[in-house]
Amino acid sequence: MIERAISTPVSGDEPRANAWHRAFARIALGFLASTVLSAAWAQDMLEELDVDASNSRPVIHIRLAEPVNYVRHSPADSGDILRIRVSRTAPTLSQNVLPQLQSLRWTATAEVPLTDVSYETKASGDFLVVRFNRAVGYSVRPSQNLQGIDIELEDSGHPPQSEASSTTPAPARPSQASGACAAHIRAKSPPTDLQEAARQCMIKEDWPAAIGLYTKLLQQSDASYHRDAQEMLGLARERNGQAFRAKNEYEKYLQLYPAGEAAERVKRRLDGLNNADQQPKAKLTPLSSPPVAERGWETYGSFGQYYFRDALLTDNQGEYVDQSLFLTVLDVTSRVRTERFDIRTQFDARYRQNFLKVTYNENDQFRVANAFIDFVDRETQVSGRIGRQSRSSGGAMGRFDGGVLSYRFLPKWQATIIGGFPVQAYRSTAPDTNVSFEGASLEFGPFEDYWAGNVFFINQTVDGILGRRAIGGEGRYQHPEHPVFTLLDYDVYFNALNTAQVVTNWNFENGATLTLTADYRKSPYLSTANALIGWGSGYGPGTGYSADSISSILRYQETIDVKTLAQDNTPTFKYLTISGITPITPDTQINADITVSNLSATQGSVWTSAYQGSGTQVSYFGQLITNKLLTDNDVWNFGLRYMTQQIDDVLSGFVDAHYPITPDLRIDPRLRVDYFTGFNGPDVWRVRPGTRLNYRVVDHLYFELENGFEYMTQPVALNERDTKGYYVNVGYRWDF
Repeated sequence: MIERAISTPVSGDEPRANAWHRAFARIALGFLASTVLSAAWAQDMLEELDVDASNSRPVIHIRLAEPVNYVRHSPADSGDILRIRVSRTAPTLSQNVLPQLQSLRWTATAEVPLTDVSYETKASGDFLVVRFNRAVGYSVRPSQNLQGIDIELEDSGHPPQSEASSTTPAPARPSQASGACAAHIRAKSPPTDLQEAARQCMIKEDWPAAIGLYTKLLQQSDASYHRDAQEMLGLARERNGQAFRAKNEYEKYLQLYPAGEAAERVKRRLDGLNNADQQPKAKLTPLSSPPVAERGWETYGSFGQYYFRDALLTDNQGEYVDQSLFLTVLDVTSRVRTERFDIRTQFDARYRQNFLKVTYNENDQFRVANAFIDFVDRETQVSGRIGRQSRSSGGAMGRFDGGVLSYRFLPKWQATIIGGFPVQAYRSTAPDTNVSFEGASLEFGPFEDYWAGNVFFINQTVDGILGRRAIGGEGRYQHPEHPVFTLLDYDVYFNALNTAQVVTNWNFENGATLTLTADYRKSPYLSTANALIGWGSGYGPGTGYSADSISSILRYQETIDVKTLAQDNTPTFKYLTISGITPITPDTQINADITVSNLSATQGSVWTSAYQGSGTQVSYFGQLITNKLLTDNDVWNFGLRYMTQQIDDVLSGFVDAHYPITPDLRIDPRLRVDYFTGFNGPDVWRVRPGTRLNYRVVDHLYFELENGFEYMTQPVALNERDTKGYYVNVGYRWDF
């Protein structure tokens, strides 16, 4: 809505009211767009939430729609609200999307008190917000493929700290083994110490501590310890009553080390588990949730309705409403898990009722974001997904209707084929059958503990002609201290580089992190379909014609070279950012970054208008994040940003907070002040206070309210002294 207004030119004979309406949308209500877009991108980013509670330390797996770079988290090691700062490995440009508020819910248990996960995009960055129904201890790490975050909770065999005996000390850090047999182990302990501590834990029958130590030993760079650690990890899990997990460890051992006396010993143990009449009894208190093999279908999701309103307030012309819509949202996930199969279905849809008269078919709309079924067969090592889905690896980018089929033919090698029809996100429910693609990829690793990646081939057809043909791959060095992610995509049809990207972190012992992201990409990806960009807006023979497909262009002019036109219409986006974060105290951190970006101009033609480009934009950003400023559970962000742009320079300061009033009521106040220089006229101040309220009415029913106001010392309408505007988003969400 707002982004469309920005891109629409104002003609000389356009009514004056419409002219200043559009001017206001360009300047004054930019923050309203960011509020709406952040909610929509959150829907795009959250893909899956899963919990592995089979170990004494449950692990929460959050899967996202695209790779992200873990930046930091707070509070450091315990709390009931965990905020994880992430940055996207593929910087997102502004796009016209449908507003959406969504989180992924989980049914809390005594061992895993998780309630929900949400994704937020704000001035201070992108955040995963994880909420628990009580304070817990945790450790946070990126997933192995960078497409998610893993959160390991404290030993589920321990009661909450408030309920524990005063003689039972809590672990120093959740990621360390908790048993007394490993009390001297530190994060940097050598493998010999880890091995001896693990042996002592086995003797003392502290199976959870032994599991943690043998797992840590398998992560060491010295592979000479891995063979024995793999066998003993299986034995520790077996004696801890985790028969299914023990089988997996034994099978992995036999795949890696199929010969020798130890292999025969492992085979006998595996046969014993497979032939046992019943699972071995656990020595620890069993979880309150039933084992995975005993569960039937689990169905959960949410239903919500929201009203969005944005408006401009003028002294002479009254209120101008820029947005007024009602949004209904439904997402449902159903899942069944057995020792062999994991089957899941997901359906996400929304219906928008627009109370304003707009163009581009943006009135009442029904949209389906996801509608798929996927499966994993652990016995045959085959997995797949069919239906509407999104993918951001293996050469496929974005949402599509189609299928993905994978086969793991060796422990560290997996082949995947993919095919389908792209879907224009938030613009169409039906797939674009004029465009189809197919591809294949080979995933490998990890080797030497840390090295993994994939290679891929992708082919796309547009209206019966070749649209895109690319080769490339991802490389991942998954070292916990200095991971590196690389991506390369080269189009052999256009003989042009589509994407080259490097993301790397350096994590220091004091908790400081240094991150570098370098990105070069065509935006959008090179394709023959890019010939449609700007069609009909030029000054040549194509002016005024409407074309929504390559075939319709060729009907107008058979001599058009659509390949060259696509290249001329596709800009290049360059992005470089260096960021760092360091703790000052256990509850306070400082974050800073420098970002340089540029979206190049396009050449244009007699058929289309040229884009002038963004010029080089430079941003300097500093932020102070502190917890427990007023209460034990609050989080405060204070930030300052200076940005140089093509038409102006902007100095921005902001503060936002997450402030729990009661366990059921949370208020997030925020304030942003911008100072613009470089306009044709006096410098401009803009002040934007706002707040967000979340209230749990009863279990699983939430009331949400977000509102804000803007005041700017520059008029965007005739005969006005200044500019004022507001927005209100209100609604409810029911989790089931």
